[in-house]
Amino acid sequence: MAKFKDYYAVLGVSPRSHARIIEEKYWERAHELHHVLHVEPTKKLQKKLTQINEAYEVLGSPHRRSAYDRKLADVIEYRAATHRPTTFFQSFVMVLSKPFRPD
Repeated sequence: MAKFKDYYAVLGVSPRSHARIIEEKYWERAHELHHVLHVEPTKKLQKKLTQINEAYEVLGSPHRRSAYDRKLADVIEYRAATHRPTTFFQSFVMVLSKPFRPD
């Protein structure tokens, strides 16, 4: 499966955030990066600003956001279904994290 971009993490908001909060966070982050880029332009900062713009382009539109949320739910479900612990410690943690049900 191709790498999935978490636009909520890019903007630093919760998936349950209101559209106004997403817009405020976008402008806040874009404004910060724009000033830093003006003083010290680097490829890394330009890439980060591009990611922020891309995230807002998707999350700022109600139709695109609902489609993204459906895709995000599918990705989370896929990852949960295909997750295999790779070490003994991870296996142990998974066993302990499940609720205990005496038979």
